[in-house]
Amino acid sequence: YVDTRSQANLSRLNAHPRYIQDVVTEDISTILENKRKSEILERALLSTRPVSTIWCSPLLVTIALKWTPITLLLVVATVLFWANFFSQTNPV
Repeated sequence: YVDTRSQANLSRLNAHPRYIQDVVTEDISTILENKRKSEILERALLSTRPVSTIWCSPLLVTIALKWTPITLLLVVATVLFWANFFSQTNPV
């Protein structure tokens, strides 16, 4: 079985090997250029990120994101246990 389209494509590729190398080189340079542009854009976006006046330190961010929910859960649990304890000891 001989595929004439494949044979024609192979002969065309063999006739112009420099063209293939140029295409590969062009694709690699395009990829590297896109990567460089994305890194520049990423650096620009990071440098222009607005600084919050409320959360000026990493400690405050940690408190807000981690310890506030934990504290709220402990307070709610304490209030529920306290209400349950007093409702059982002082029946109405």
